[in-house]
Amino acid sequence: MRNDFTRYSRHVTRGPRWKALRMAVMERDGFKCVDCGARGRLECDHIEPVRKRPDLAYDPANLQALCPSCHSAKTHVEVGRKPPAYDRQGWRQAVVELMAEQTPVEQMR
Repeated sequence: MRNDFTRYSRHVTRGPRWKALRMAVMERDGFKCVDCGARGRLECDHIEPVRKRPDLAYDPANLQALCPSCHSAKTHVEVGRKPPAYDRQGWRQAVVELMAEQTPVEQMR
């Protein structure tokens, strides 16, 4: 397994243009992970990686909010590593359903 990884998006994720775009994507996605529904620390992920589609680097339709865990799992698969061996879909679905049942004030906690 290769341990070296070049971050092609590094030149994209610097500067005021990225910061404004990132905030717009976070607002659009409701400040929660689009995969598992987690709130808190979020990362702005390129759905189609910059190394494959540099023309979509600043396209909001190619961006999504992900929690660090979901982003890491997605990136591992993209660079050729095996996906996590355990199934998290049941857990993710339970979190999404729980978040939908809470009031906005409870979700802020």
